Amino acid sequence: MPTLVGGRYVDRIPVRDPRPVEMQVLCLGLSRTGTMSLYTALGKLGYKSYHFMEIFSPEGISFKAIWCWKEALRAKLYSEGKPFGKEEFDRVLGSYSAVTDVPNAVFADELIAAYPNAKVVLGVRDPDKWMASVENSFFKVLGWPSYRFITTWIDPVLRAERDVLELVLAQWTDGDIYNRAKVREGFLRHNQHVRDIVPKDNLLEFEAKDGWEPLCAFLGRPVPDEPYPRINEGEYTADLHANLMVIRVATIVGKFMIVPAIAFGIAWGMKTFIATRK
Repeated sequence: MPTLVGGRYVDRIPVRDPRPVEMQVLCLGLSRTGTMSLYTALGKLGYKSYHFMEIFSPEGISFKAIWCWKEALRAKLYSEGKPFGKEEFDRVLGSYSAVTDVPNAVFADELIAAYPNAKVVLGVRDPDKWMASVENSFFKVLGWPSYRFITTWIDPVLRAERDVLELVLAQWTDGDIYNRAKVREGFLRHNQHVRDIVPKDNLLEFEAKDGWEPLCAFLGRPVPDEPYPRINEGEYTADLHANLMVIRVATIVGKFMIVPAIAFGIAWGMKTFIATRK
């Protein structure tokens, strides 16, 4: 993490009081439970939803959100610094009315305490299918030599993102992040914990195959006249990270080159190299 003198990254985000929008929906299923499809669905229902990839939105970049989440995770896992509560979440999530995916799902207890009036959706999935998707996303990306090289030597933003992914896995596994059995146990433990802490009348267990009807009934929204969005998250995540590496390397290298197109050509060649090794 880049050195920050005089406090945390989250404390540099302007306080928005009153909060611009109310937090209405907490989707606390772990990654690979249809979170991107749910993120898209919530958008169609009129919510502004936060998914992990919002860290690369203009607001996320401006707020240095990836470093804020790293602060939050290290405080939660290792007691480094002040734990995140409503004040910190409002700074990062103040313009959002719903959350999905990690890192948010890691903070189930904290978010429920911060936003007690929000409805809770728990994305669930067959554990074996979930593990297969984790292999094709988290572990696939973390295993790319090109990703390790870029995050170690070239791009501090992607390095912070890698740190966050590894911290999320550490939370699931009590620090043994490449132990597949512990990853699976962490998935089951997380789901049961959410069931235990949320009143049944405020909790919807949901799978993408359930479609619009139970989700809309739970949220009190009309059913859209279109199919429920279905996004292949495992492949999507890997492809997205390949594209992110292209963009980030092109941006960084382009600062030092006269012709930006040359920088993009180098980065695109790197993506082709990555694709041949997926």
